[in-house]
This record gives sequence, C-alpha cells and structure tokens, in this order.
Amino acid sequence: MDTNRNREVIATIKRGWNEDTFMRAQGLTFQEHAPGEVTILLAQATPSQRGGGAGGDAAKVLNGGVISYMCDGALGYSIISGLLALPEAQKVDARELRTFTITLTMTYLDVARGDRFEARGRVLRLGRGTAFAEGQFINADGKVCATAQGIWRVLWPRG
Repeated sequence: MDTNRNREVIATIKRGWNEDTFMRAQGLTFQEHAPGEVTILLAQATPSQRGGGAGGDAAKVLNGGVISYMCDGALGYSIISGLLALPEAQKVDARELRTFTITLTMTYLDVARGDRFEARGRVLRLGRGTAFAEGQFINADGKVCATAQGIWRVLWPRG
C-alpha cells in the first residue's frame, strides 16, 4: 500500500475510535498521548454505570464491569496505537490489522467513587503475534482504584 495513503488510513482509524458506537453509548472518549500510550476518559458516570460491591454506598460507586471494559479498551487501543506506529504497518492495509484480548487481569485496589474516571493503557511489548500491555484506572482525585495487565493476539493482514 502507498505509504502516504496508509498514513491517511491510520489517521482515519484513530479518529474513528471516538465515533465507535460502544464508546459513544458509554460516554467514553479516547486520547492518544504517544504511540502505545492512551487514555480512555469517562467524563460523567451515569446511574446505569453505578452499583457494585460497595454495600449501602453503591449508588456513588462505579460498577466493576465498567472499570474492566474501560481498562480492556485502554490496553487494547494502546496496543493498536503501538502497532500502527511500526514500520510494518506502513506496508499493509492498516484497516485489516486485527487484535483481540487473550487475557485481562484486573486488580481492584479500592472502590471507584466519583463521576469522572480515566483508564490509562501503555504497551509493554509488541510481538509479531502477541502483545502485552498494562494500565491503571484512576478517579478524579488521582487515586488508582484498579490496575490491569493483559495479553493480546495480533493478526497482521496478509499481504
């Protein structure tokens, strides 16, 4: 694929992350800080995203499933971001690059109280067939409420 054309395709892919149906439905936005480093932001938690193992305080606490899918997204997008920056991505149709989660390990350190949250992901290692990432889930006060580690399968387009 033409290098300039592929750069345009990669830019379009990244812009599309914020237009993703799931991201929009959940009120999430994506930001790339550098190749392999991203943040997914939940600017305002909704009542449907609350409720969890917090006892009588559940209405003020973000559900653990929300924390998990935000971390899964942040780690996954960090891997795609890192892969798209590799020289190999310039030689293939980047729209055909696929990844999927093999494992995601969550460690919940504290309840996630508040309205605004971030899931930060960063690549640890990119391989030809697998990739590794880690991340943190942080509340508006900067408190780390959870950590995440994961392994992703990478499927490069055949070209």
